[in-house]
Amino acid sequence: MRILWCLTLCTALAAQTPFADFLPDDLSYNADIPTPASVLGYEVGSWHVRHDQLVRYCELLAAASPRVELEVYAHSHERRPLLLLSVASPERLADLEQVRLQHLAGIFASAEPPADRPAVVWMGYSVHGDESSGANAALVLAYILAAGEGPRIDALLRDTVVLLDPCLNPDGLSRFAQWANSHRGQQPVADPQHREHNQGWPSGRTNHYWFDLNRDWLLLVHPESRGRLERFHAWKPNLLTDFHEMGSRSTYFFQPGVPSRQNPLTPARNLELTRAIARFHADALDSRGNLYYTEESFDDFYYGKGSTYPDINGCIGILFEQASARGHLQETPFGDLSFSASIQNQLATSLSSLQAAVALRPELLAYQRDFYQQRPPADSVLAWVFGDPRDPGRNMRMLGLLRQHAIEVHELAGPVRAADHDFVPGSAWLVRVDQPQSRLARALFETRSAFADNTFYDVSSWTLPLAMGMPYAPLDSTAFNPGLVGGHAAIDPQPGATLHGEASAYAWAFSWQHSRAPQVLVQLLQAELRVQVATRPFQASCSGALRDFEAGSIIVARGIQELEAPALHALLAELVEAEGVPIFGLDSGLTPGGIDLGSPQMASVALPKPLLLVGPGVSSYEAGEVWHQLDAEYRLPLSMAELDDVGGLQLERYTHIILVDGSYGALSGTAIEKLRGWVRNGGVLLCQRRAAQWVGSNLLQRDAEQERWDPLEEEKARKLEDGPPPRQSYGDYQRLQAETVIGGAIVAAELDLSHPLCFGYGAPRVALFQRGTGWLRPEDDPFASPGIYADEPLLAGYISELNRQRLAGSAALSGVRLGRGVVVRYAFNPLFRGAWHGTAKLFANGLFFAPAIKPTGRLDADEE
Repeated sequence: MRILWCLTLCTALAAQTPFADFLPDDLSYNADIPTPASVLGYEVGSWHVRHDQLVRYCELLAAASPRVELEVYAHSHERRPLLLLSVASPERLADLEQVRLQHLAGIFASAEPPADRPAVVWMGYSVHGDESSGANAALVLAYILAAGEGPRIDALLRDTVVLLDPCLNPDGLSRFAQWANSHRGQQPVADPQHREHNQGWPSGRTNHYWFDLNRDWLLLVHPESRGRLERFHAWKPNLLTDFHEMGSRSTYFFQPGVPSRQNPLTPARNLELTRAIARFHADALDSRGNLYYTEESFDDFYYGKGSTYPDINGCIGILFEQASARGHLQETPFGDLSFSASIQNQLATSLSSLQAAVALRPELLAYQRDFYQQRPPADSVLAWVFGDPRDPGRNMRMLGLLRQHAIEVHELAGPVRAADHDFVPGSAWLVRVDQPQSRLARALFETRSAFADNTFYDVSSWTLPLAMGMPYAPLDSTAFNPGLVGGHAAIDPQPGATLHGEASAYAWAFSWQHSRAPQVLVQLLQAELRVQVATRPFQASCSGALRDFEAGSIIVARGIQELEAPALHALLAELVEAEGVPIFGLDSGLTPGGIDLGSPQMASVALPKPLLLVGPGVSSYEAGEVWHQLDAEYRLPLSMAELDDVGGLQLERYTHIILVDGSYGALSGTAIEKLRGWVRNGGVLLCQRRAAQWVGSNLLQRDAEQERWDPLEEEKARKLEDGPPPRQSYGDYQRLQAETVIGGAIVAAELDLSHPLCFGYGAPRVALFQRGTGWLRPEDDPFASPGIYADEPLLAGYISELNRQRLAGSAALSGVRLGRGVVVRYAFNPLFRGAWHGTAKLFANGLFFAPAIKPTGRLDADEE
C-alpha cells in the first residue's frame, strides 16, 4: 500500500514545474519566508489555485515578512475578501500612511516635491476569473518581493511602493478553479476538445452576477470595483498593470494598443511612456524566446477597463494578454502550452514592469504631476449642469458616482436655463471643467460622435447623464458665470422624503417617475397589499391641496386592504424612510380632474413571479444583468432554468418569462408550442435583441424574412441591379467590416408616454444604449410600438451612416397581445451593464404593467 502511494505521488510530482524555474536566478531568498508550495501542498502551476488558498498564503506572507502589509479592501458578492498587499522597505512600511500622503502632496503641491520619492506601482491580476495565470503568477511575485535578496530587490524597495492586487475577481476565479481542477487527470490532456478546456455555462470569466468586472471601472456597479477604486484614488499610482489571457491560438500581447484608437483625452506623453515601458517587456520575453506583439487588436479608448481607467487619471495603464491553456495543457499552433508556462510569461512581464518603474521613476512621477497641474486645452464648454427635480434618488446616485471618481461637484448657486431644461438650486449641481479631474469629467459628460478611427475594441460612448436618464446641459461662456458655483456638493446616500397625510387618508399614491418606485412597489406587493396603477393622469386633493398625478402613478386604496389603517400608515412610513420616495395621502376617491380612483382605467398590479431562461446559447452578460436588477435592486426573487428543460417545466408557476439576447434555435417545436400556449393563457413574455427577433418569427409565427427586416433592403436590391460593388483592397477588409458593427453607441428613441410600457418618463425622448444590428419592424398595429427610434438617432458614439438610416424609424419597443397574454419586445438591452438606469424603467414597466396593455388594432378609415 505504501509503495503504491509513493509511486502515485511521484507520478503527480513529476508533472510539476520546479519552483526554482519560476524564480530569477540573480536573487537569493530568505528561508524564513514560506514558499507557495509550503502552504498549497503543490508547486505553482500544477493545479489552479483556489481563492481561499491564495488568501491564506497572502496572510502567512504578510505575517512572516517585514516588507509586506495586507489589507482587505472589499468583499465580493459571495463574501470573498479582495486583498491588497503593500510591499515596501520595512522603514517605509512602518510609516505607510505618511508615505501615501507625501505621494499625493507631490502630485498637487505647487512646490517641487522631493526627487527621491518612490513611484507607486499597482499590480492587478485575473479580473476575468478564467484567465487565472495572472492570479497564480501573483503568488510567485508576492514570494519574490517578500523573500528576494539582492541589488535588484534593493533598488525596487528604494524606488517604489508596490500594491499587489492578486485577484480582482474572487468569485469567478473560484468557479473556474473548481472546473479546471475537477477535470484534471493524472495524465495531462492537451486536446482542445477535451472537457477541461471547454467550460460549462456560465464561464468563470464573470463575477457572481455574471458581469464582466473589466468593464466596471467607470460604472462601479459591483462591490469589487467600488472598493478597488477607493484605494486607487487613495494612492493614485503611477503605473498599473492588468494581466489577462486570450485565445489559445495567440501568442502574447502587451501595450501599446492600436495608436490611432487611443482616446484623444489621453495625453500623447502617455503613449510615449507606454512604448518606453514596452521595451522592458520585449527584453524579458526575448530572453525567453517567446513570441509576442504590440500595437494591434486592443485599444485604449473606453475608459471603463482596468488598463485604460488609469490613463485618464494620470497613471500609465498596461494591458497584458497571455495565450490561455484554459486548463493545464493545451495544443496550440506553437506547440503544447502548459499552465506553468503561461504563469512564467505573466511573471516575466510582472518583473519587467517593476524594472521599468525603477528605471523610469522620474519620468512617471513627472508625467503624473504634469497631468494634474497642466490642464488640457480649453474648449467651448466651461461646465456641465445636471439634476432631476422629480427624482432625488437619481440625483444622489449620480452624485455618489462622481464622488467615487474624485470629481469635484458644486451646488448650483443660481437658476439657469439650458438645453430646454430649467435648473434650480436644491435640485441641480455643477461640474466645472477647471478642476484636477478635468479630463475624466469630460470623458463622462461629452457626447463625441467623430473619431480618427471608427474601430473600437469595446463601446464607443458612455456619457454618464444619458446613462442615468438625467437632465443635463453643457454651459459655454454665454451660459456660465462664476456666480453659479456654490459650495461643494453634500451627498446624502438616501435623500429624505415625507409621508404626506394621516392614517385616515382615503388612499395613498406615489409617482412612478422616482427611480426607487419599483422597490416600493415590490415591498407593497410582498406585504400582500392590493395595489393599482393609474393608466391615465388625474388630479387629487392631498390634505386640502391639489396635486397632479401622471399616468403610471401607484395607488393603494385604504378601504380594500386587509391591513388596518394605522398599520398601513406605519408600513408606508417605513418605506418612505427606507427608499426616499414621497407618498401622498388622498382625501377622496372623487378627483377634481382626470380619472376617479374607482375608474376602470385603474389597473390591478400583481406580484411578478418571473422565470429567466439561461444556459448555452444565452448571453450570460444580459442574463446576469436581469438577475442583478431583480435580485439586488428590486429584491424580487427570480427563478432561473435551463433552456433544455423548458419542455419539462411547470410554466403555470410563473407570471413572466424573460428571454435575453441569445440563440434559441435549439428549442424544440414542442417547447415553442408550450411557450406560446403559456402566453395565450395570460403569461407575459419579455424578450431582448436577438430573442425579440426569434420570438417574432417563432412564437408570433410571423414570416422569418420579415422578422429579419432591413429598412434599406430595396436600396440594396437596386445597387445589386447596377452590378457588383467596386473592387477594394484586401488589407482594408477588417477595418471596413468593423465599421458595419454597432459595438456600443447611445441613440435616441421617442416614447408614447400614454402607453403602460412607457410610464414613469417625464419627456418622450429617451437615450438608449444600442449594440448589434438587429432591427425590429414597427408592429402592424399602430398602437403597439410605443418606442420608435428617432429620425436622427445618434446621440453619442459611432454608428455608420447606413446603420443610422436603418435604425431611424424602426421599433425600439413593442407590446402585443397574444390571447390573454402579452409579448414585450426590446430591440436594445434596457439594463446594459447594470448601469443604464435611464432605461431600467422600461424593463420595470414590462415586468409590472404589461398586463395593463389592452387589445388594440388597426382602425378602419370610416372608424377614424
